[in-house]
Amino acid sequence: MTSTPETPAAAPFSRIKIRTGALVFCGDDVALIRRDRADSTHYTPPGGNVEHGEDLAAALARELAEELDLDVDQANGGDLMWIVDQRVTRPGPTTPP
Repeated sequence: MTSTPETPAAAPFSRIKIRTGALVFCGDDVALIRRDRADSTHYTPPGGNVEHGEDLAAALARELAEELDLDVDQANGGDLMWIVDQRVTRPGPTTPP
C-alpha cells in the first residue's frame, strides 16, 4: 500500500508579498488612493502586489495604469528614490481592499 504525504498547513505569516508603489506628483499635488474600510478610511500612494514572475518596473507601470490611468511612458521623471524592505505581521489573514 502506498500513502500520500499530507500537505502541511501554511505557517502563519509564511506568504511573502512583494509590493511596488510610487509617489506621483503633478506640480505641488501628490496622487493618493483612498481606502475605505468598515471602520476607517486611509490614504496610500498608488501601487500594489507584484505578480509571480513580473518585473518590478512592469508591476509598477501596471498598477499606475490600473489605479490612475497613467501611462508611465508619457510621464516626466521617474527616478528611483528609495526602496523599503519591510516585514509586517498581523494576526489572521490580510483583508482585501
